Amino acid sequence: MLSTVYAHAVDLFGVSLIGEQNAVPEGALAYTAAIGIDGEDRSLKDKLSQISLLVTNAKQGAADTGALAARAQADIEQLTAALYAEAHYGAKIDVRIAGIPLGTFNADAIEATPSAPIVVQISIAPGPVFHFGQVAFTQTAPTRAQPPTEPEFYKLVRGAPARSDIIITAIDRLAEEWRRAGYPFARVAQKDIRADHARAMVDVQVAVDPGTPAVYGWISVVGTKDMSSDTIADQSALRPGQRFDPKDLKTTRERLRKLEAVESVRIVEGENVDASGGIPITLDVTERKPRFFGATAFVSTLDGAEVGAFWGHRNLFGEGERLRVDGSVSRLGADSIDQLQYNAGAVFSKPGILDIDTDLFLEFRFEREAPDTYDSYSGRIKGGLSRRFDDHLSGTIALEGRQAYVEDAFGDRDFTLISLPTEIDYDTRDNKLDPASGVHIFLRGAPTVDVAGGNAFVESRAQLASYLALTEERRAILAGRVVVGSVAGASLIDVPATSRFFAGGGGSARGYEYRSLGPEYRGEVTGGLALAEASAELRLRVTETIGLVPFIDVAAVSSESTFDFSDPLYVGAGIGLRYFSAIGPIRLDAAVPLTERDDRPGFGLYVGLGQAF
Repeated sequence: MLSTVYAHAVDLFGVSLIGEQNAVPEGALAYTAAIGIDGEDRSLKDKLSQISLLVTNAKQGAADTGALAARAQADIEQLTAALYAEAHYGAKIDVRIAGIPLGTFNADAIEATPSAPIVVQISIAPGPVFHFGQVAFTQTAPTRAQPPTEPEFYKLVRGAPARSDIIITAIDRLAEEWRRAGYPFARVAQKDIRADHARAMVDVQVAVDPGTPAVYGWISVVGTKDMSSDTIADQSALRPGQRFDPKDLKTTRERLRKLEAVESVRIVEGENVDASGGIPITLDVTERKPRFFGATAFVSTLDGAEVGAFWGHRNLFGEGERLRVDGSVSRLGADSIDQLQYNAGAVFSKPGILDIDTDLFLEFRFEREAPDTYDSYSGRIKGGLSRRFDDHLSGTIALEGRQAYVEDAFGDRDFTLISLPTEIDYDTRDNKLDPASGVHIFLRGAPTVDVAGGNAFVESRAQLASYLALTEERRAILAGRVVVGSVAGASLIDVPATSRFFAGGGGSARGYEYRSLGPEYRGEVTGGLALAEASAELRLRVTETIGLVPFIDVAAVSSESTFDFSDPLYVGAGIGLRYFSAIGPIRLDAAVPLTERDDRPGFGLYVGLGQAF
């Protein structure tokens, strides 16, 4: 009988005290495995070692000798497939367990070796690299239209390495190209793939049965309850009589998923073409719950707390109309109730006003702002169009009317503002609450006329945020953000404080109070006509749930619409703690101002949900 070799270790808080740190689990059969390659092709050896079941699972050991032999047999199939993917079709693989060939291996043939693990040797003679020889695509019947049939179109180039994955991808794509040409039932009728060892060449012959051409027939919608079936059909990319193309099915699925009332869409193709040449299509829709609600919270030792709540409906009138009502109160904990800030409003949107990607929206909002630098009451109404150009790019254009009363360093005044705000948003972040890659670019421009004061100006703002993973495991992320803004065409006094730029606070220069940084007039901060901000963070994931984030913020505000580099530069720095919860990272940032200011707090704490940017 075989005497199994077991390894033992005592581990305390992740530190090995007795035995080997990488010892196999208690009760497992210990073994070592290594791959040897003829010709010492280091690159190929590394690839095969990462794929080999024997090598990658050696640390876990095996249940017994039978399990080890079964793993070796499966490894031969795994390695053979990997060698085919590298165009080695004449490879020879020899696996020996304790020096015994796998074909003659049995437990009784192994002499007990209690002092060492079983040695598994994998010897591979990869042989020559095979190249493409004769490649031909044919069809079983003539057709009026056909997709490209040149092998080069499918990356089957004569004389190039004949990797198996290229062959598989090419055949799958060939069938899909026939479907795109209007033949939904096209299939590969015959494929002949031969490796000629004498020539070290691979010949590929594929015949396609195109089937019957088709257009879209009847479009039916099932699964809807509150949503209009006609709206679903109209907003799809499918029209009866239009030539069949699987790209239309993908576009339809993506377009309908953009409707917030739709949870999922399953597209079912008919099994046959009807007498008119049409293939019926069924859109199986699952709706989301129409109503939603939620709450938000943010806490800062410098600016107090902010709480908010929202309620919404995703399908108000049965055609995917959306209504959201929200409200918030901030600066809770301030010295006086007069310093509280309020924001309440409602946004209504109707999807697909022109097409599925263009929505109509209307917004009503009342706001009271009371930072230390000014006090304002304003109400506005805005209406416009928003459009999604693709998965990453969107934009809006609107007409906005705003009435505002402002008390600041320049006195008490009323403003009646009409503007044309236009926004572009480009977002490739992989996760909006905790991004590890991608960029986020936001551009805004708003030509504005003050009807009451007879002034005109243009507000503009640009923001860029980028994220770079420093390790493959994404446990260290470098994040950066730059913000620039300008108000041009009017003097500082003629621009309401609500349209000027201020810096400071949790979303700006941390360590300073909210909107406390900017040019001054008679000892009071007025805000400015130009803004420049930059932030950098190193987001380190210490454990699966805990992270540390050292950061630095820089901000400058100018009284002119351009900078002359004479304006003060405010710098804040600190470190943050992150707790990665199921709903996103919970953020705790501690920051100190590095630019001296008289009679100002020297420390700030910020608590919120999601990364700072």
